[in-house]
Amino acid sequence: MNVAEDQGQLEKAKAEQIIADTPLMDGIEGITVELGEDHTGDPSMWLVFAMSHGMKPDDQWIDRFNEYSHQIGMRIIHSGLTRFPYTRLGQAA
Repeated sequence: MNVAEDQGQLEKAKAEQIIADTPLMDGIEGITVELGEDHTGDPSMWLVFAMSHGMKPDDQWIDRFNEYSHQIGMRIIHSGLTRFPYTRLGQAA
């Protein structure tokens, strides 16, 4: 690994620890972190939220999810990590 890859893995591990320290909300089975680049080529991370199988979210759940994912993203930003955390929501396998 080169220095950039090492730094990326350190940031991923720190983000995963922040996520592990946060209880999952109802309807979310897990959260994974994927490293990559954003549309400008800057190093970024995606927080991939796995929605429970068969979940049919209503407007109230979506509002709660938006606040939940925002709070996790803000914890990551305020932790000093340099990669911006983007959110992705998908169905659990």
